[in-house]
Amino acid sequence: MKISALIAEFNPFHAGHKLLIDNMRQESDAVVAIMSGNFVQRGECSIYKKAERACAALKNGVDLVLELPAVFALSSAEGFARGGVKILDACNVIDTLWFGSECGDIDALTSLADILNEESPSFCKALDEKLSRGASFPAARTYALSKMGADASLLESPNNILAVEYIRALKAIRSDIKPVTIKRMGAGYNEKSCEKEIPSASFVRSLIESGKDADKYMLYKFESSPLFMKNFDLFIALRLKTASAEELCLIPDCNEELAVRLKKASQLNTFDEIVSAVSTRRYTQSRIRRILCNLLINNCFKAVPEPTYIRPLAFNETGSKALKEMKKTASLPIRTRGGAIKDDDIFLLECRSTDVYNLAHGIEGGEEFRFTPIRL
Repeated sequence: MKISALIAEFNPFHAGHKLLIDNMRQESDAVVAIMSGNFVQRGECSIYKKAERACAALKNGVDLVLELPAVFALSSAEGFARGGVKILDACNVIDTLWFGSECGDIDALTSLADILNEESPSFCKALDEKLSRGASFPAARTYALSKMGADASLLESPNNILAVEYIRALKAIRSDIKPVTIKRMGAGYNEKSCEKEIPSASFVRSLIESGKDADKYMLYKFESSPLFMKNFDLFIALRLKTASAEELCLIPDCNEELAVRLKKASQLNTFDEIVSAVSTRRYTQSRIRRILCNLLINNCFKAVPEPTYIRPLAFNETGSKALKEMKKTASLPIRTRGGAIKDDDIFLLECRSTDVYNLAHGIEGGEEFRFTPIRL
């Protein structure tokens, strides 16, 4: 059984996802997706509940959806990629990892991944030089890569960045999973335009948030009400007003300087206002958004941990067969019930993430302990 995988958010599911999955199906007996839960890597809540997004994936070509826990989903591109890759590698049945990229050139992406993984003295010197001048880490890394003669312009595109991180992660753990990329089609990652045949997820979300009809751009009819970060304004303002600078320093990606800036911004009452007030050239908005989301769910993992379990969210008949194969080969336990992982810190963070997310929906807590995988 040849099994292909992708790491995704499906936030929400749209034609770009379908294009990638259709390509995967031509080369695979089964397609596995590992999907973010209630909060996503750009530092926002997921627009729809993860159970619905998992069902959307199954209805559009995915056979098995696994969960990417919040500790990885709300990390930097490197942590996001490494968490997803390590879970997939631990399944010990995945043959290929597919992803879209703006360049569509696996050799060019691999070349960048090799330089970043090597961390040569000359690269590190150039990186530190730029960081010491107040540049953001992404800008400093681009500068250092240029000094190495690499095509650093590739890292100006978000899907290329993730693609490089996937390859880096696979190489770092010496995985047998083969990386495969296809060229991203349609609108750019953040392009809020309907001019392209395949619009971006950002554009679809902007339509939904403004109350406009976005059904023609989505391939699934979601039943729940959409959530946006404005639905968490009160909760985030409360957390920031009551947390000390010392407590803020426990949150991933938050240092003493950022803790001071966040406390100064605690007089503000909305997520967007706080992000705008705290972000600088060095501290990007995406980093600030992730810090605030991690504060909201009380994520105190200063370093990204190793995965401790594999958790199925949804599957069909083919996915059930793939899951049975995983149970024979996986190097991590496969957990289908929350009670079996109730003492795991990664799972307990997932529980807090879901409880906070559901609070905005007016749903009582404890859903993660009641949840069982969906079978379609």
